[in-house]
Amino acid sequence: MSESLAKFLLKKREENKDEMKKGLKTKYIGYWGEIFALKYLEKLFDKNNIRNYKIKPHNNYHDDYDLEIFVNGRSYKIEIKTSTLENYPVFHEIHFNNDFDYLLLIWHPSNDKIYFAILSKDEAKDIATPMNTNREDDDNWHVYAPEYFEENNKNFLNRLSMFLKINEELQELEYAEKLELLKNAKEEIIKENPEAQINDFRGEVYQAWFYEYLSNYTNDVELMPDKYKYDIKYKRKGIEIKYSGLYKKEFKFFHIKPNNFDFILFVGFDAKENKFYFEMKSKDEYEQWKRERAGSDDIASQNGNKICVGKSFFRFGDDFTFEDFDNYIKTH
Repeated sequence: MSESLAKFLLKKREENKDEMKKGLKTKYIGYWGEIFALKYLEKLFDKNNIRNYKIKPHNNYHDDYDLEIFVNGRSYKIEIKTSTLENYPVFHEIHFNNDFDYLLLIWHPSNDKIYFAILSKDEAKDIATPMNTNREDDDNWHVYAPEYFEENNKNFLNRLSMFLKINEELQELEYAEKLELLKNAKEEIIKENPEAQINDFRGEVYQAWFYEYLSNYTNDVELMPDKYKYDIKYKRKGIEIKYSGLYKKEFKFFHIKPNNFDFILFVGFDAKENKFYFEMKSKDEYEQWKRERAGSDDIASQNGNKICVGKSFFRFGDDFTFEDFDNYIKTH
C-alpha cells in the first residue's frame, strides 16, 4: 500500500514552511487594486481642483468594467488590473469583449514602490497576448507593458488628463499618501474578508507536490506547463487540480472549466485540524453534480465556475492513496 496523499502533503508543508506565501490571496489582489484606484483618483482630482466629477465603482461581479468616471459632462468606463510581480509588470485576465474604454494598470512590485499606466482599449489590444495559446477561442489575454511605467508617473498623469479631456497638467500625490491609501485598501479587504490574507502555499505548489507524489509510483505522469488547460497528464488523461483552504465553514474553488479536463481532484485543507480532504470527479460527474446544484450560490463567469462547498462534499480523507487515484481513473 502506498503512502497516503494527505501524509505526503503534510510532510511537504512542514519541510517548506519557510516558503509559505504571505499577503493577499490572488483573488483579492484585483479587488485591492479597485479600492485603491477609487480612493487614489478621488484624492488626485481633489488635489488638482477638478470640479464636478464623480467616480462610481461597478455594481457586481459580472459588470464589464471596474470604475466609471464622470467628468466635464462625459463618462468613461475603466478596467483596472493590478500586478505585484517584483521584476516585470504583467497583467492577466483581460477580456476585450467587455465594455470598457481604458485599461488602468497598477504595478506594486515592492513595499515602497507604486506605478501607474493607462492605455486605451485599442492600445492594449495591440500588445496583448493570449493567456493560453492552447485556448485560442478564449477572450482571455495578458498585457506586458514596461514601456508605459516610469518613476514619477508623469506620463501616466499626462495620458490620464488627455483621455479624460481634463486639459490641464495634473500634480501627483506624494508617495506616502499613495502607500497609505494602499495600506487602507488592504485593511478594508481583510476586515470584510478575513480569509483574504494568505498564510498558505499557492495552488500551483500543491499541483507540483501532487505530481511529485504520483512520480513515486508511476512514470506515466507529466506536469503540464503553467496556464495549460489542465495541470497533470496521467495515462493520457487530463487531470485538473484545485486547492482551497477552509474559509469559515467553506472551501472555495475557482476557475473550473470542465471542457478542459477529463478528471478533477479537489484538495481542501483545514489548518486548524491540520487535515486534508480530497474529492475526485470525472468531467461528466462534475457536470452532473453542477446540474443537481442548480440554484446554489455557485458562480459561473468567463473565467470558469466558482463553487463553495463544505466538508461533506469530500468523499476521501487521510486514507486517499495512489491506488485510490489510479483505480478511480480506471473505473470512471
